[in-house]
Amino acid sequence: MVKTPESLQKFSKSLMDLDMTKGVEQVLNQLAELKVPGVDMDALVASQRDNLEAVAKANRAAMEGLKGVGEWQVKILKQAMEDISESTAALTRAESPQAALVEQAEVAKRVFEMAVKNMQDLADILHKANEDATKVIVERVPESLDEIKEVLKTKK
Repeated sequence: MVKTPESLQKFSKSLMDLDMTKGVEQVLNQLAELKVPGVDMDALVASQRDNLEAVAKANRAAMEGLKGVGEWQVKILKQAMEDISESTAALTRAESPQAALVEQAEVAKRVFEMAVKNMQDLADILHKANEDATKVIVERVPESLDEIKEVLKTKK
């Protein structure tokens, strides 16, 4: 029967007692205390901090995208209110019921075209936000793997 090293038992217990409100720093500190033969735990923990910074940067990029969507939605709402006001005024100026129907059809067409354009613009904003967030992670993963490889290689 294989005996679990005491440091691994301590690490497992600390994970079970983990206070999630203190976040990742507590996990990294516990990981740093773990003694693994042939592994420079300080270097490994440092590389994981870099990973967490990359995740935070990706989250900021995603939040910027959400902010952009929110700002765009406000712009869309303002434009819609202006369009409604203009359309109402145009309908009241119509000379006949037929002219009012023609005006209403033109308004409906403009509103539809604007809605399609707005959906495309929102999709572009979201695409860019996803691209920015993904780029950070895609760049960090190979660096992280190289760092782990170096940590495991250098400590004998």
